[in-house]
Amino acid sequence: MKIFGIDLSIIIIAVITAYIGYQFNHRAKKREVFLKELSNSYNEVYFPMFELLSVINKTEDKNRKLELTDSFMQEYSGTNSKIRFIGSTFILEYFYKLREAFFTYKNEINRTNERELLEKVKGLYLSIEDEYWNAHDIIYEDYKQFVSDTFNNPFFVILGNIFRIFYHLSVFLLWISALVFYFTISHLIIPIEWVPEWWSIGFALLSLLLATILFGFMLMFKEMVMKRNRRESKVVKNLKQKIKRLFRTSR
Repeated sequence: MKIFGIDLSIIIIAVITAYIGYQFNHRAKKREVFLKELSNSYNEVYFPMFELLSVINKTEDKNRKLELTDSFMQEYSGTNSKIRFIGSTFILEYFYKLREAFFTYKNEINRTNERELLEKVKGLYLSIEDEYWNAHDIIYEDYKQFVSDTFNNPFFVILGNIFRIFYHLSVFLLWISALVFYFTISHLIIPIEWVPEWWSIGFALLSLLLATILFGFMLMFKEMVMKRNRRESKVVKNLKQKIKRLFRTSR
């Protein structure tokens, strides 16, 4: 079948190629903008706020803790406050709740308001801690990989680059097989002339399954080979601490 003298299959391939190219380019631009905004948030608010809250959290003297909290609220209140760089809506809303608790405490100083304020400060510290480290991990995600590529044996660097090519190829094949499966189902509903007679839903499903398996293997090897600059999770940390305590008590 031809449209304006051009074979329909060529048109479909061109459209699919253009769509895939657009999607990859669009995602790349969105990631670039995201990293730029995240880096700004990391430098302007996450790091300084985390440092101040860490000091408050580690301070045992209650009066000193309240003084530091007062300084903290003065730092991050007002129209020029850098809390506008906080990306998480949840944390931003929590900060406003903390500020409300702070004003309540300043208007009426008592143990109840004091306890509420300090609990809110503790909660903000935990949230900012996660946000700070998550931002750090994302910004410097490829740090170890770049260091490894710089100082590693060139032969292994080349192998790593070849592996990346095969990984992206597996992603591409997965997308193509999914599109083929979609068009095969469409062919069953509305017959398409350019689809070969021998082609069936079984072949389409098999190709999708094989592409998925290939992608799964490549993803598994990617996690094994690629070096990620990730911190130790809290679950692992807590597990290690529990094991250490068990060994101490057993002694």
